[in-house]
Amino acid sequence: MHHRYMLTLLMCVSLFFMPGCWDQNLLKDISLVLTSAVDKGEDDNAKYSITYRKVQQSQSMQQGNTGSYLTTVLTTEAPTLRKARSNFSRSVDQKIDMSKMRVMLIGDDFAKQRMLPYLDMFYRDPKSPLLANMAVVQGGSCVELINQLLKEKLIVSDYLNNLITSASHSSQVSPKNIQNVRSKMLQTGEDFTLPLLYYDKSKKLTSVRGVALFDNEKKKGELYAQDAILLTIMDGKMGNYANFTKKVRNDMKSKENNYITIQVTDSKRDIKIVNPDHRNVTFSLEFEFTTSVLEYPKDNLDTDKKIEMLNKRLSAILTKDAEKVIAALQEANSDVLSLGRKYRVRHYDEYMKMNWVTDYPSVKIIPKVKVNITQTGIIS
Repeated sequence: MHHRYMLTLLMCVSLFFMPGCWDQNLLKDISLVLTSAVDKGEDDNAKYSITYRKVQQSQSMQQGNTGSYLTTVLTTEAPTLRKARSNFSRSVDQKIDMSKMRVMLIGDDFAKQRMLPYLDMFYRDPKSPLLANMAVVQGGSCVELINQLLKEKLIVSDYLNNLITSASHSSQVSPKNIQNVRSKMLQTGEDFTLPLLYYDKSKKLTSVRGVALFDNEKKKGELYAQDAILLTIMDGKMGNYANFTKKVRNDMKSKENNYITIQVTDSKRDIKIVNPDHRNVTFSLEFEFTTSVLEYPKDNLDTDKKIEMLNKRLSAILTKDAEKVIAALQEANSDVLSLGRKYRVRHYDEYMKMNWVTDYPSVKIIPKVKVNITQTGIIS
């Protein structure tokens, strides 16, 4: 019993020495930046934009009622993000807080120049939103897209974040954040993609168009629609599923009967270095897709022979598509599949005899896709 009283006394005394919330950051005192954007400006400056939300204080709030939020867009031109932030602070009556930012948009023209210097601030601030999703915008400027979403009374950060997340589930894109692109920017033999959004000015509509291909810090190309989906699978970043609609026949009078839609439910890949000689490096990329039939108007999938025939046709079609994807990667000098890193790890001496950055476009890469239809639908 004595020990119990002593323990209770020590607990009570310790309460007097416990620190308070010395680093609290109350919502009523800050303006939360949830979306930011970078477009190409004039005179070698960057055009920065932010959407920030702040609590609208009112007399009702003082009486215990909740306040309302107001979303505002600010734009400024500056040589660095830190300078832009200083410019913003002159126009905002509260402290700007970027720690909760969810999305960072990059204009297509701006993405074609070195991005790392403009992101430097994020990697030095311990409160930086390193998990914020990044995306490239085509068709219009980032700030035009943001203003349109605000006109539609949408929460910009929620809408864009959900758009990217939804596209990743169907393997249209592989989301990237501020943190995981830095290592790829600094690493030779390893590049990355970013979701490519398209803003249609005439329709006032934003959509996921594909992926932007990066060579080190600069955007050098893009892949659209089903080519982007195929690259996502080839990169081992498949989402919950991936759909392909392919023309497998030419002899049917009804146009729709020539097409089939399949869903990839699982994939395996095997990357081999067939020839490690630096003078004639050769990679073999083998992929195996487990699929189910979502739509086949011609039907008639009641025998193993017919299914095997479709397997062969789809394998040949997707292999040709994979060859086009590889050609696009090499044309953009974008090593998204990290073949350079794999080559360096397994054959370091041979790797050091070549310049991967300049030699990658001429490296021989042979892809092969094998399709296995395992489900044909309940009507079969």
